[in-house]
Amino acid sequence: MENKKIIPHLLLCYDGTPSSYKALSYLQKVFEKAELEITILKIITHPSESQVMPTDLYKKLLREELIEKKAKEEFLKAQEELEEIGQRLKEKIKAKIYPKVIFKYGDIAESIMRFSQENMFDGIVVGKRGLSKIATFILGGITHKLIVLSSIPVWLIRGETWNKKFLIALDLGETGLKLVDYVSFVLAHHPDAEITFFHIFYPFSDLKDFKGDIEELIEIAKNKEYKEFLVKIRKNLEENGIPRERIRFEFKRGLFGPAGEIIKAVKKENFSTVVIGRRGRTGVKGFFLGSVSQKIISYFEDRAIWVVN
Repeated sequence: MENKKIIPHLLLCYDGTPSSYKALSYLQKVFEKAELEITILKIITHPSESQVMPTDLYKKLLREELIEKKAKEEFLKAQEELEEIGQRLKEKIKAKIYPKVIFKYGDIAESIMRFSQENMFDGIVVGKRGLSKIATFILGGITHKLIVLSSIPVWLIRGETWNKKFLIALDLGETGLKLVDYVSFVLAHHPDAEITFFHIFYPFSDLKDFKGDIEELIEIAKNKEYKEFLVKIRKNLEENGIPRERIRFEFKRGLFGPAGEIIKAVKKENFSTVVIGRRGRTGVKGFFLGSVSQKIISYFEDRAIWVVN
Protein backbone atom coordinates (compact mmCIF):
# COMPACT_ATOMS: atom_id res chain seq x y z
CA MET A 1 0.00 0.00 0.00
CA GLU A 2 1.49 3.36 -1.06
CA ASN A 3 2.07 6.05 1.50
CA LYS A 4 -0.04 9.12 0.99
CA LYS A 5 2.02 12.03 -0.27
CA ILE A 6 2.19 14.85 2.28
CA ILE A 7 2.38 18.32 0.77
CA PRO A 8 4.14 21.09 2.73
CA HIS A 9 1.75 23.73 4.06
CA LEU A 10 3.21 27.23 4.41
CA LEU A 11 1.90 30.31 6.17
CA LEU A 12 2.53 33.41 4.05
CA CYS A 13 2.29 36.59 6.11
CA TYR A 14 0.93 39.44 3.99
CA ASP A 15 0.39 43.07 4.92
CA GLY A 16 0.45 44.86 1.57
CA THR A 17 3.99 46.22 2.02
CA PRO A 18 6.79 45.81 -0.56
CA SER A 19 8.46 43.24 1.71
CA SER A 20 5.38 41.01 1.70
CA TYR A 21 5.20 41.27 -2.09
CA LYS A 22 8.79 40.03 -2.20
CA ALA A 23 7.79 36.99 -0.16
CA LEU A 24 4.96 36.37 -2.62
CA SER A 25 7.32 36.72 -5.58
CA TYR A 26 9.82 34.34 -3.98
CA LEU A 27 7.24 31.56 -3.78
CA GLN A 28 6.13 32.19 -7.35
CA LYS A 29 9.63 31.99 -8.81
CA VAL A 30 11.33 29.39 -6.64
CA PHE A 31 8.39 26.97 -6.29
CA GLU A 32 6.77 27.38 -9.69
CA LYS A 33 6.78 23.62 -10.41
CA ALA A 34 6.52 22.36 -6.86
CA GLU A 35 3.45 21.23 -4.96
CA LEU A 36 2.45 23.33 -1.97
CA GLU A 37 -0.40 24.36 0.22
CA ILE A 38 -0.32 28.03 1.22
CA THR A 39 -2.41 29.92 3.73
CA ILE A 40 -2.15 33.67 3.14
CA LEU A 41 -2.59 35.46 6.44
CA LYS A 42 -3.48 39.12 6.88
CA ILE A 43 -3.87 40.60 10.36
CA ILE A 44 -6.01 43.72 10.52
CA THR A 45 -6.79 46.15 13.32
CA HIS A 46 -10.28 46.02 14.76
CA PRO A 47 -12.05 49.43 14.48
CA SER A 48 -12.78 49.38 18.20
CA GLU A 49 -9.08 49.99 18.95
CA SER A 50 -9.32 53.52 17.59
CA GLN A 51 -12.70 54.33 19.17
CA VAL A 52 -13.46 55.85 22.58
CA MET A 53 -16.70 54.47 23.94
CA PRO A 54 -19.23 57.00 25.25
CA THR A 55 -20.65 56.55 28.75
CA ASP A 56 -24.29 57.05 27.69
CA LEU A 57 -25.86 53.57 27.25
CA TYR A 58 -27.86 54.37 24.09
CA LYS A 59 -24.89 56.04 22.39
CA LYS A 60 -22.69 53.19 23.49
CA LEU A 61 -24.98 50.58 21.89
CA LEU A 62 -25.23 52.65 18.72
CA ARG A 63 -21.46 53.04 18.55
CA GLU A 64 -20.94 49.31 19.06
CA GLU A 65 -23.32 48.58 16.20
CA LEU A 66 -21.44 50.97 13.91
CA ILE A 67 -18.10 49.49 14.93
CA GLU A 68 -19.26 45.94 14.19
CA LYS A 69 -20.53 47.05 10.79
CA LYS A 70 -17.21 48.71 10.05
CA ALA A 71 -15.32 45.62 11.24
CA LYS A 72 -17.32 43.39 8.92
CA GLU A 73 -16.67 45.70 5.96
CA GLU A 74 -12.92 45.75 6.61
CA PHE A 75 -12.83 41.98 7.10
CA LEU A 76 -14.61 41.32 3.80
CA LYS A 77 -12.38 43.82 1.99
CA ALA A 78 -9.25 42.10 3.27
CA GLN A 79 -10.70 38.69 2.43
CA GLU A 80 -11.37 39.79 -1.14
CA GLU A 81 -7.82 41.17 -1.43
CA LEU A 82 -6.32 37.85 -0.31
CA GLU A 83 -8.50 35.89 -2.72
CA GLU A 84 -7.24 38.01 -5.62
CA ILE A 85 -3.64 37.46 -4.50
CA GLY A 86 -4.30 33.75 -4.19
CA GLN A 87 -5.60 33.59 -7.75
CA ARG A 88 -2.47 35.32 -9.06
CA LEU A 89 -0.32 32.93 -7.06
CA LYS A 90 -2.10 29.87 -8.48
CA GLU A 91 -1.32 31.06 -12.00
CA LYS A 92 2.38 30.56 -11.24
CA ILE A 93 2.58 27.55 -8.91
CA LYS A 94 0.76 24.28 -8.24
CA ALA A 95 -0.72 25.21 -4.91
CA LYS A 96 -3.89 25.06 -2.89
CA ILE A 97 -4.46 28.54 -1.52
CA TYR A 98 -6.40 29.42 1.62
CA PRO A 99 -6.98 33.11 2.48
CA LYS A 100 -7.20 33.90 6.19
CA VAL A 101 -8.00 37.25 7.83
CA ILE A 102 -7.83 37.70 11.59
CA PHE A 103 -8.21 40.74 13.79
CA LYS A 104 -5.20 41.93 15.72
CA TYR A 105 -5.43 41.38 19.46
CA GLY A 106 -2.19 42.12 21.26
CA ASP A 107 1.26 41.56 19.77
CA ILE A 108 1.28 40.71 16.04
CA ALA A 109 4.25 38.34 16.26
CA GLU A 110 2.56 36.42 19.05
CA SER A 111 -0.66 36.26 17.00
CA ILE A 112 1.27 34.80 14.06
CA MET A 113 3.03 32.23 16.25
CA ARG A 114 -0.18 31.21 17.99
CA PHE A 115 -2.02 30.80 14.66
CA SER A 116 0.89 28.88 13.10
CA GLN A 117 1.15 26.47 16.04
CA GLU A 118 -2.59 25.85 16.19
CA ASN A 119 -2.64 24.94 12.49
CA MET A 120 0.71 23.08 12.41
CA PHE A 121 2.20 24.87 9.42
CA ASP A 122 5.51 23.71 7.99
CA GLY A 123 6.97 27.20 7.62
CA ILE A 124 6.22 30.88 8.20
CA VAL A 125 7.11 32.99 5.15
CA VAL A 126 7.77 36.66 5.85
CA GLY A 127 9.38 39.57 4.04
CA LYS A 128 12.31 40.83 6.10
CA ARG A 129 12.53 44.60 6.30
CA GLY A 130 14.34 47.21 8.32
CA LEU A 131 17.93 47.35 9.48
CA SER A 132 20.01 44.28 10.12
CA LYS A 133 22.02 45.62 13.07
CA ILE A 134 21.97 43.63 16.29
CA ALA A 135 20.22 46.47 18.08
CA THR A 136 17.30 46.21 15.68
CA PHE A 137 16.90 42.51 16.45
CA ILE A 138 17.01 43.05 20.21
CA LEU A 139 14.66 46.03 20.26
CA GLY A 140 11.96 44.18 18.41
CA GLY A 141 10.17 43.97 15.10
CA ILE A 142 7.72 41.28 14.07
CA THR A 143 10.17 39.37 11.90
CA HIS A 144 12.90 39.33 14.51
CA LYS A 145 10.58 38.09 17.25
CA LEU A 146 9.57 35.24 14.95
CA ILE A 147 13.23 34.32 14.35
CA VAL A 148 13.99 34.09 18.05
CA LEU A 149 10.77 32.64 19.45
CA SER A 150 8.89 30.68 16.78
CA SER A 151 8.85 26.90 17.17
CA ILE A 152 8.03 26.66 13.46
CA PRO A 153 10.72 27.35 10.81
CA VAL A 154 10.74 30.95 9.58
CA TRP A 155 11.60 31.90 5.99
CA LEU A 156 13.04 35.41 5.77
CA ILE A 157 12.75 36.79 2.26
CA ARG A 158 14.94 39.62 1.01
CA GLY A 159 16.29 40.52 -2.41
CA GLU A 160 14.82 40.82 -5.90
CA THR A 161 16.03 37.79 -7.86
CA TRP A 162 16.09 34.14 -6.87
CA ASN A 163 17.11 30.80 -8.30
CA LYS A 164 16.39 27.23 -7.25
CA LYS A 165 19.73 26.57 -5.57
CA PHE A 166 19.63 25.77 -1.84
CA LEU A 167 22.61 25.67 0.52
CA ILE A 168 21.99 23.91 3.82
CA ALA A 169 24.50 24.75 6.54
CA LEU A 170 24.90 21.28 8.01
CA ASP A 171 25.95 20.71 11.61
CA LEU A 172 26.64 17.44 13.37
CA GLY A 173 24.11 16.16 15.85
CA GLU A 174 20.39 16.73 16.31
CA THR A 175 20.41 20.21 14.74
CA GLY A 176 21.88 18.84 11.52
CA LEU A 177 19.46 15.92 11.37
CA LYS A 178 16.52 18.27 11.85
CA LEU A 179 17.75 20.39 8.94
CA VAL A 180 18.10 17.34 6.71
CA ASP A 181 14.64 16.09 7.62
CA TYR A 182 13.04 19.50 7.12
CA VAL A 183 14.68 20.33 3.80
CA SER A 184 14.15 16.88 2.30
CA PHE A 185 10.47 17.02 3.29
CA VAL A 186 9.82 20.52 1.92
CA LEU A 187 11.76 19.95 -1.31
CA ALA A 188 10.84 16.30 -1.93
CA HIS A 189 8.27 17.33 -4.55
CA HIS A 190 10.28 20.20 -6.02
CA PRO A 191 11.54 18.85 -9.38
CA ASP A 192 14.09 21.60 -10.03
CA ALA A 193 15.67 22.11 -6.61
CA GLU A 194 19.48 21.95 -6.51
CA ILE A 195 20.40 21.03 -2.95
CA THR A 196 23.86 21.31 -1.39
CA PHE A 197 24.53 20.19 2.17
CA PHE A 198 27.54 22.23 3.28
CA HIS A 199 29.66 21.38 6.31
CA ILE A 200 32.91 22.69 7.79
CA PHE A 201 35.13 19.96 9.24
CA TYR A 202 36.55 19.93 12.69
CA PRO A 203 40.13 21.26 12.46
CA PHE A 204 41.77 17.82 12.70
CA SER A 205 39.20 15.75 10.80
CA ASP A 206 40.50 12.75 8.84
CA LEU A 207 38.55 13.84 5.76
CA LYS A 208 39.88 16.21 3.15
CA ASP A 209 37.69 18.58 1.14
CA PHE A 210 34.88 16.65 -0.52
CA LYS A 211 32.22 17.28 -3.16
CA GLY A 212 29.94 14.51 -4.28
CA ASP A 213 27.40 11.84 -3.41
CA ILE A 214 26.61 10.66 0.10
CA GLU A 215 27.41 7.02 -0.71
CA GLU A 216 30.96 7.95 -1.62
CA LEU A 217 31.19 10.17 1.46
CA ILE A 218 30.12 7.31 3.76
CA GLU A 219 32.63 5.03 2.09
CA ILE A 220 35.64 7.29 2.59
CA ALA A 221 34.76 8.55 6.10
CA LYS A 222 36.98 6.94 8.75
CA ASN A 223 35.77 8.84 11.80
CA LYS A 224 33.08 6.76 13.51
CA GLU A 225 31.03 9.82 14.52
CA TYR A 226 30.99 11.17 10.98
CA LYS A 227 30.12 7.80 9.46
CA GLU A 228 27.20 7.19 11.85
CA PHE A 229 25.89 10.70 11.23
CA LEU A 230 26.08 10.27 7.47
CA VAL A 231 24.25 6.93 7.61
CA LYS A 232 21.43 8.63 9.54
CA ILE A 233 21.30 11.37 6.89
CA ARG A 234 21.06 8.81 4.10
CA LYS A 235 18.21 7.02 5.85
CA ASN A 236 16.38 10.31 6.37
CA LEU A 237 16.70 11.29 2.71
CA GLU A 238 15.44 7.88 1.61
CA GLU A 239 12.44 8.06 3.95
CA ASN A 240 11.42 11.46 2.58
CA GLY A 241 11.78 10.19 -0.97
CA ILE A 242 13.99 12.96 -2.31
CA PRO A 243 15.96 11.89 -5.44
CA ARG A 244 19.68 11.51 -4.75
CA GLU A 245 20.65 13.06 -8.07
CA ARG A 246 19.34 16.43 -6.85
CA ILE A 247 21.58 16.38 -3.76
CA ARG A 248 25.25 17.23 -3.41
CA PHE A 249 27.43 17.16 -0.31
CA GLU A 250 30.27 19.63 0.12
CA PHE A 251 32.51 19.18 3.13
CA LYS A 252 35.66 21.22 3.65
CA ARG A 253 38.17 22.48 6.14
CA GLY A 254 37.65 26.17 6.75
CA LEU A 255 40.03 29.02 7.40
CA PHE A 256 37.41 31.71 8.07
CA GLY A 257 35.16 30.00 10.61
CA PRO A 258 31.75 28.42 9.83
CA ALA A 259 29.91 31.69 9.14
CA GLY A 260 32.69 33.05 6.93
CA GLU A 261 32.92 29.83 4.91
CA ILE A 262 29.14 29.67 4.46
CA ILE A 263 29.02 33.28 3.24
CA LYS A 264 31.92 32.62 0.88
CA ALA A 265 30.27 29.51 -0.60
CA VAL A 266 26.88 31.20 -1.00
CA LYS A 267 28.39 34.11 -2.90
CA LYS A 268 30.74 31.99 -5.01
CA GLU A 269 28.06 29.62 -6.32
CA ASN A 270 25.15 32.08 -6.09
CA PHE A 271 22.78 30.19 -3.82
CA SER A 272 19.68 32.33 -3.37
CA THR A 273 18.32 30.30 -0.44
CA VAL A 274 20.34 29.50 2.68
CA VAL A 275 19.02 27.13 5.36
CA ILE A 276 20.43 27.46 8.87
CA GLY A 277 19.68 26.00 12.27
CA ARG A 278 18.80 27.82 15.45
CA ARG A 279 20.03 25.99 18.52
CA GLY A 280 17.55 25.77 21.35
CA ARG A 281 15.23 28.42 22.70
CA THR A 282 17.60 30.46 24.83
CA GLY A 283 15.94 33.80 24.18
CA VAL A 284 17.25 36.97 22.64
CA LYS A 285 20.51 37.09 24.56
CA GLY A 286 21.49 33.54 23.68
CA PHE A 287 20.66 33.96 20.02
CA PHE A 288 22.52 37.19 19.42
CA LEU A 289 25.86 36.64 21.12
CA GLY A 290 27.94 35.86 18.05
CA SER A 291 26.07 32.80 16.76
CA VAL A 292 26.65 31.57 13.21
CA SER A 293 22.95 31.98 12.46
CA GLN A 294 22.91 35.61 13.57
CA LYS A 295 25.95 36.39 11.42
CA ILE A 296 24.36 34.84 8.34
CA ILE A 297 21.06 36.68 8.87
CA SER A 298 22.82 39.97 9.48
CA TYR A 299 25.10 39.65 6.46
CA PHE A 300 22.72 38.80 3.62
CA GLU A 301 20.43 41.54 2.34
CA ASP A 302 19.62 39.81 -0.97
CA ARG A 303 18.84 36.17 -0.15
CA ALA A 304 16.16 34.03 1.41
CA ILE A 305 17.17 32.60 4.80
CA TRP A 306 15.28 29.70 6.31
CA VAL A 307 15.76 29.54 10.10
CA VAL A 308 14.96 26.09 11.51
CA ASN A 309 14.98 25.61 15.29
